[in-house]
Amino acid sequence: MDQPTVVGDRPVTWWTELPEHRCATPSELGRVLAQLHSLAVPDSPRLPVVDPFDGLADSIDRGTALPGDDRTWLRDLLERLRGEYIALAPGLPQRVIHGDAWQGNVIVPDRGGPVLLDLDHLGIGPREWDLISLAVDYTDFSRIAHSDYQAFVSAYGGYDMTIWSGYRTLATIRELRWTAFVLGKANVNEKAADEARHRVACLRGEITRPWSWSAF
Repeated sequence: MDQPTVVGDRPVTWWTELPEHRCATPSELGRVLAQLHSLAVPDSPRLPVVDPFDGLADSIDRGTALPGDDRTWLRDLLERLRGEYIALAPGLPQRVIHGDAWQGNVIVPDRGGPVLLDLDHLGIGPREWDLISLAVDYTDFSRIAHSDYQAFVSAYGGYDMTIWSGYRTLATIRELRWTAFVLGKANVNEKAADEARHRVACLRGEITRPWSWSAF
């Protein structure tokens, strides 16, 4: 079937409904990411460069549910992380990356192979940005067991980024993004505001790891 189909003056795209499925295990996520990162960077279509800091400054500025000193601290943190990331970036090979890789964005149907979802952030960037979310789940939140994290590392090819020198920089950027996501809801949702304040307290070192963050 031709894509898109034009109906009147509106383009229509056609999708295949997925069969019954589940989220990927850590090892399945590792295998899928290894396959994705092995792809050659295409000349066409030209994929965007993934920016880990996209939208963060605006989220902090609009996050009036936080006290002023917390927002000032977050702005300072953001600038520090930008500097650290700029120093790291030249040494990181650029790959095709998902941009928001976690177990929920890889589903495994009852029949057929794994499927990558939510390709909004697909682009060119360091593979470490795709590996960081599960690693942080392991080191900072204890959401997955040691054996599951090792299965992820093994399935990816043996690269354990938690022992890489730049790990804490990328881990904090990811956690800042998760905080900014909740902060975007905090002005109209008191539970989100409470959660945003909790997450900032964690980032500021006022609460020891492993952290417990509520999903939103």
